[in-house]
Amino acid sequence: MKRKVLESSRRNFVKGVSTLIVTSKFGLNQFRINKLFSPMTHDGLKVIDKEVVFVGDQVDGFYRPVSSEFIFSQFPEIPEVPESIPVHFPWKVETSATFPERSLNGFGALNEGIYSEGPNILQIIATTPGKPDTKGGSPSYKNWYRVSNDSGKTFSDFRLIVLEGNSENNPIDGVEIGRNGYTIPFTSVIFRSHQGELMVPIHLHPWDEKKKEIYNPANAYLFGDSGVLIGKWAPDFKDVAWKFGNWLRIDHQLSTRGLFEPSVAELKTDGRFAMVMRGSNHTQADLPGYTWLSFSNDQCRTWSDPVPFTYSNGKNFYTPASCSTLFRSEKTGTLYWIGNVLPENSNGNNPRNPLVIGRVDEHNFGLIKESIVGIDFRHKESESENVELSNYKIMEHADLDEILIALTRREKGKWAQAPSWYRIELS
Repeated sequence: MKRKVLESSRRNFVKGVSTLIVTSKFGLNQFRINKLFSPMTHDGLKVIDKEVVFVGDQVDGFYRPVSSEFIFSQFPEIPEVPESIPVHFPWKVETSATFPERSLNGFGALNEGIYSEGPNILQIIATTPGKPDTKGGSPSYKNWYRVSNDSGKTFSDFRLIVLEGNSENNPIDGVEIGRNGYTIPFTSVIFRSHQGELMVPIHLHPWDEKKKEIYNPANAYLFGDSGVLIGKWAPDFKDVAWKFGNWLRIDHQLSTRGLFEPSVAELKTDGRFAMVMRGSNHTQADLPGYTWLSFSNDQCRTWSDPVPFTYSNGKNFYTPASCSTLFRSEKTGTLYWIGNVLPENSNGNNPRNPLVIGRVDEHNFGLIKESIVGIDFRHKESESENVELSNYKIMEHADLDEILIALTRREKGKWAQAPSWYRIELS
C-alpha cells in the first residue's frame, strides 16, 4: 500500500497549508485556491474532512466509508438497478450503465438520475446493447424510467422514455433506435422548475445524414449535442409525460467533440436557465479547453449560442474535457459549480485534476474566482500527472449546511478499490 488509506480524523487536517501547489506537465504553478486546508476560507466554503484512496491501495480496517449521514439523505433507499434489462427490440436485452467499477452506486446521490417529491420518486437509467461508456456502446444509449409512489418500497416497471407524439423507434427528436442514441450524463442534478416541470439534462450522439453514420466532423472519438428533457408528473404521480425543445450544437472548430454532460440551473435573478457543458480540444491542441455556457429564456426549450464559461469578472479559465456540475444547495440557496480548473490549457481529457468548488455569480454569470476552494489535487509523490478526479457523486446533508463529494480515483485505466470522499461545509 502506498500509504494508509486513512487520511485524517475529522477536522484535524484543516490546520496548515494555505496555498495549493500543483506540479504538472505544464511546469510548477502556484495555483492559489483560497487557503485550501485553512479553517478560514472565503464565503464559508471549507473542506472539513476527507478520506483518500489511491489507485493500488488495498482497502483495510483503516478505511472510513462514506458517512451514513449523507447516504440516501434526500430520499429513501431504493432497489438497485439490474445489470441488464429486457427490451422489445430485436437484440432482446441491454446492459445498464451502472459502472460498478467506480464503486459509487447505492449512495442516493443527487446526481444519480433520481428525483423525489414526497413519497413520489422518479428514477432514470441508461442502457445500451453494447458496452457502456465506449465508442461502440455509448452512441446506442437509450433512457428508461420507473416511478414509486410509496417512498421507494415498490416501483413500476422500467418504461422507455418516449416524447408525447413520438414512437418507440423514434423516442426523442434526433434519435432512431438501432441507429443512434442519447443519455442523461449521471453527473448532473434533476430538478423541478418554478413552473413545476422536471428538468433532465441530456446529451445526444447525433446522426450524420450525408455520411449515414454517427456525426463526428473532427474525427475526435465522439461528438455530442446537449439539451434538456422536460417531464411533467401526471395528476396522480403514477406517470410522467415527456417533452423536449431543441438540441444545442457547437461548431467543431470551437470544441472538437461538441457539447457533452450538460448541467442546468434555474437562475434566481431573472428566471432564465443556465447550462454548462463539457467541451474538448481533442485532436486540436491549439484550441483552448473550455467548459461552455448557454442560456434559455423559454424554460429550456431553446438555447443561446454557446460561449465559454468564465469567471464572474469575464476572464477565461481552462478546463479539461470532463464533467462539471451546477448545484444549488437546498440549505443555503446558493448556486455552486464543481469541476476541474487548470492553470494551463488542457490536452483533451487531461489533466482531470485538481477538483474544485466555487460559488456562481448569478447576476454577472460566472464562477467567482475568490470563492474557489480546492477539493483535492494530484499527490505528486503517489500519482501520475493524469490521475482523474472526476465523475463524482454529490450528497447533501439533511440537516447541516454540508455536502459530501465522493469519487473513485482513476489512473492509467485502473480504478481505486474504494471511493475517496470529501466533506464540505457550505456556510
